[in-house]
Amino acid sequence: MGGPETALENPATGERIELRTTAGDSAGNGVAFDYYLRPGGFAVGKIDHVHPRQEERFDVRAGKLGVRIDGDEWTATPGTRFAVLSGTPHTVWNDGPDEMHAVVEIRPALAIETFFETMYGLARDGKTNGMGLPHPLQLAVIANEFRDEFRFGRVPIPLQNALTAAVAPVGRLAGYRARYPRYAASASEDG
Repeated sequence: MGGPETALENPATGERIELRTTAGDSAGNGVAFDYYLRPGGFAVGKIDHVHPRQEERFDVRAGKLGVRIDGDEWTATPGTRFAVLSGTPHTVWNDGPDEMHAVVEIRPALAIETFFETMYGLARDGKTNGMGLPHPLQLAVIANEFRDEFRFGRVPIPLQNALTAAVAPVGRLAGYRARYPRYAASASEDG
């Protein structure tokens, strides 16, 4: 697996991932991908986020990766490996003039691939702001669906769960969804 046929790009944030191992390949144990950030690029939202039930491991291969984990900021360079434990607020960005490349593993997989497909697909369609975040009602639907994969780092998770549970039905009534078949990595080009 891997390569351009499994590449997902987010033009709003400058992120690109090329899947190495999918949830299907690993029986749900995890996903692995090559993660690229163009100069000036950053993780969706450009703010701390949390993976409530997943650990994320980085192996920096090229460039400089700016890292903030639980408030501690530093720069990872080629050869640096580190892990972010589940429930730990963190974010990353390109901290240099060249493209950054890291190999990332997220365990367990849960539905992280579909989360990336949806968020990156919306960005490719011009349906996000400059930070890669969609309309608030769309975001509520996504956040409610992917609450085990992604949460904002500075808002208590119980509060986020209550807000998204209350607002997501309004978003669905407005026509927003958490999953769009046309964004699936297995979809055809005109899907």
